[in-house]
Amino acid sequence: MSITSTERVTGVRPFLVGMFVDALGSGLYVPLTLLFIHQVTGLPMTTVGVGVTVAAVVGLAANPVAGVLIDRFDARRVLIGTYVLRAAGFAAYPLAHGFPALIAIAALVAVGDRAYYPASGGYVSALAQGAARDRLYALTATARNVAFGLGGLLSSAAVSLAGVTGFVIIASVNAASFVVAAVCLVLSGRHAQVERAPAGPGGYRRVLADRPFVGLVAAEQAFTLAHMILPVALPVYAVTVLGAPAALLGVLYTLNTILVAAGQLPVRRWQRAARRTHAMALGGAVMVAACGSYAAAALVPSGVPRVCALVAATLVFTLGELLHTTPSWALAAATAPAELRGRYLAIHQQTWAVAAVAAPAGFSALLGAAPALLWLTLAVLLILAALAVLHLSHRLPAPAVAPPGT
Repeated sequence: MSITSTERVTGVRPFLVGMFVDALGSGLYVPLTLLFIHQVTGLPMTTVGVGVTVAAVVGLAANPVAGVLIDRFDARRVLIGTYVLRAAGFAAYPLAHGFPALIAIAALVAVGDRAYYPASGGYVSALAQGAARDRLYALTATARNVAFGLGGLLSSAAVSLAGVTGFVIIASVNAASFVVAAVCLVLSGRHAQVERAPAGPGGYRRVLADRPFVGLVAAEQAFTLAHMILPVALPVYAVTVLGAPAALLGVLYTLNTILVAAGQLPVRRWQRAARRTHAMALGGAVMVAACGSYAAAALVPSGVPRVCALVAATLVFTLGELLHTTPSWALAAATAPAELRGRYLAIHQQTWAVAAVAAPAGFSALLGAAPALLWLTLAVLLILAALAVLHLSHRLPAPAVAPPGT
C-alpha cells in the first residue's frame, strides 16, 4: 500500500467521524436491546428473546461470508454494506408486528453487526501500516467508546422524556446514524488512495493451514471470553452471589466505558516499544489478576467494603482490556497476507461471535456450580493464552510482532 501522510489523514478523518456517528446511534439502543425491540414492535418479550437468539445464530455465518467479500471487493465497500443493512433494519423495526418479520429484521441487523467488525478492521489495516496502524486502532476504539457512552445517556433521556414514542425515535435516529456513517465512508474513499491486493488462491483452506495464526485465534478465544466478564458474568455474580446493589452495575459499566475511552491512546503510547505478543500477554496477566480480585471480593465484608472491592477489581479488569485490545487487532491484521486479509480477520473476529453465544450459558453454569469455579476457569484459560502468544512471538511474522516504527 502506498499512501502519503496527507492522503491518510484526509481519508481517516471522515472514516472516524462516521464511526463516531455509528457508535452514537448504536449506544442509543444497545443498553435496552430487548426492551427496545419489545416496545417498537409490540411483540411479547419472550417472542423478542427467541427472535434475537435466532438472529444471533444466523449472524454467526456473517463473519466468514464477510471475509470472502472483503477479499473480493475490498473492506470499504463491505463496510458501507454493513451500514446499509443496519439502516434498513432499524428503519423497518417499527413495521415488524409478527414473528417472521422480527426474525427477518433482527437477522438483517445481526448480519450487519457481525460483518462490520472484520470489515472495519480490514479498512483500518488498509489505511495504515506498522505502528501507525496500532494508533489508528486505538483512535477508533476511543471514538467508539466515547460515542457509545454518549448514546447510552441520550437513550435514557429519550425514553424518560418521550416514553414509548422515545423508542421509535431511537429506531429512527439509529437508522439515520448508519446512513450518515455510510456517507462519511464514501467520502473517506474519495481521498484515501488504498491499493488492494488481488484475492489470493486457497481461501479459508489457506487460512486454516496457517498454524501459527490458528494458534493465535485459539489464544484470542480465551481473551474474548474474558471480555464477556463485565456484560455477562459480573451482573449475575455481583447481585445474586455477592448481594451487591443492582445500581452498582451501572456505575461499574460507566466507569469501564470512560476509562477505556480515555485510556486507549495513553496505553498505546506506553506500549510503543513492546512486541504485540508481549503486550497481549501482559494484558492476559492483568486479567488473571482481575479474576482473582473478583473471586476475593466474596471474602470481603458486605456493604461498602465489598462494593469497593468490586470497583477495584473492575479497574484492574479495565486495564487488562486496554492492554490487550489494540495489540490483538493490529497483530491479526499484520499477520494476514494482504490478499487474504478479509478472511484472516473474519476468522479472528469469529472468536467474539462464539464468545457472545457461549458466555451466557457457560458462565451461568459455572456460577451455579460454584462461583469460584468461574474465576478459576477463566484464569487458567488466560494463563494458557498468555503463554501461547509468548510462544507464538517466534513463529508469527517478525514485522507483525514488532512492526517498524516501534
